[in-house]
Amino acid sequence: MEELNFKPYKSKEKFRSNYKLHDLAEAAGKNLLVQWGIDFKPFGEDNRFIRVWEKGTDKPDVIISYQGKEALLDWKGKHSEKWLMNKRAAVSYQNWGKKFSIPVFICYVIFNNENFMQEVRFVNLAFHKYKDAKEKAWDKNEVVLLADEPPLFTKANLLKFWR
Repeated sequence: MEELNFKPYKSKEKFRSNYKLHDLAEAAGKNLLVQWGIDFKPFGEDNRFIRVWEKGTDKPDVIISYQGKEALLDWKGKHSEKWLMNKRAAVSYQNWGKKFSIPVFICYVIFNNENFMQEVRFVNLAFHKYKDAKEKAWDKNEVVLLADEPPLFTKANLLKFWR
């Protein structure tokens, strides 16, 4: 087997610690979907234990469905209201949406320092615009920044932007 000769920007522990907020966001978000009568099933794989993760293979977390309509949705757990997203993931998610001709939602769940949920917002990648951020993320990934503050993640808003 060929040995890879590079040093990753984030350690295995740092990479996996990023998933703590994601897991909290996913649990809170799925709870809301259940309350709203919106079905969901897994779409993307959990890559935290994959030894080498190929760039560009990002998938949203779930497929949601309601009254015959489907969409892709990805959970983002955050401690701040910086509406950032990994650029590679944003492009990949949009490609999945185009492939299946369905909308792609990104759901931002904001937590305080004690990891209590403060608010939940979301975007439809086809509707809400973003731009390249001036700086890279702490892990050296390019990121995009939403142009405007995203709407609250409510059932009414979700259905409004489900186009």
